[in-house]
Amino acid sequence: MKRINWGIIGLGNIANHYLKSFKKSENSQLKGIASKNSQNLKNFKKRFNIDDKFCFDNYDDLLKNTEIDIVYIALPNSYHYELINKCIDQDKNILVEKPITENFFQLEKIKNKLLQNQSNVLIYEGFMYKHHPQIKSVLDLVNNNEIGEIKKIVSNFGINLLTKKYLWFFKKKRKIDKESRLFSKKLGGGSILDLGCYPVSLTTMLLEKLNFINFEEFKFLNKKVEIGETGVDIDSKIEMKVNNRITIKLSSSFKQNIGSATEIHGSRGSIEIPNTWTGSQSIILKKENKKNIIKFDQIDDIYFDQLNIISNDLLNKKIGQNMDNMLLNMKIIEKWLN
Repeated sequence: MKRINWGIIGLGNIANHYLKSFKKSENSQLKGIASKNSQNLKNFKKRFNIDDKFCFDNYDDLLKNTEIDIVYIALPNSYHYELINKCIDQDKNILVEKPITENFFQLEKIKNKLLQNQSNVLIYEGFMYKHHPQIKSVLDLVNNNEIGEIKKIVSNFGINLLTKKYLWFFKKKRKIDKESRLFSKKLGGGSILDLGCYPVSLTTMLLEKLNFINFEEFKFLNKKVEIGETGVDIDSKIEMKVNNRITIKLSSSFKQNIGSATEIHGSRGSIEIPNTWTGSQSIILKKENKKNIIKFDQIDDIYFDQLNIISNDLLNKKIGQNMDNMLLNMKIIEKWLN
């Protein structure tokens, strides 16, 4: 079977999640790696037995390699825009970590460049949760009108990174690395860009199925953004109304363990997803005073399905992700941030 040759730029924690995915994949292989960290480059090379000629300490050299079909950009947000443009110039397909860019303006320029160049480059944004069977089940339930007309969506993603338990019930402030991608404004940090983009993407995916993909249909009601000591947001909420019919409430946090649950309320029932972003073993459908638990096999590698689907798209010359949906995501995120 023909395989898609992947290259990875940036060999930090997020890139490591794909290691076992490549090892068991039948339609893709890790061909090349690039990092400015010599130790990371050495470790990856050894673990994957990658040929020296496909190990680069310069990103541009990997992009120019003609044997690589798609590049996975696993670097902080501030690097995305520049590297996406370089990939387009080299006709390289792209998987880029979420969010795809730091703002709407950057993404709009990328779209215009693709159109002007009449480029066939496919771009994917790294929301691995979209490929978990639970999300397909949720979309099927909504599309089949199981819960009626959607009235409200509530979705959260928050992890306490600022304090830790100390001596029973007391809490102690954690030492924050101001240069980390999460807390550095220069690197595009903050809870909205790192975590809030997940609830936003799920919301627009659901609304796209209902043909609400126009930013003009969004009315922004309430917003709270708390800025931390490094200048990035650490606790945020936003409430919106879509087409005067659907209420949206989203939250992200580095300050509180608000979890990763989503509730979708309709006119005839509701769907609850206990763990939206890394996959639940079940979702809950409530309808006519009855509760139905829909179970899934436990998936220990949520990244594998994403890798498999993207590689299949490339092998079968399918169209990539909807750029208009990505643009809507970035407009909402930017409105939330600002």
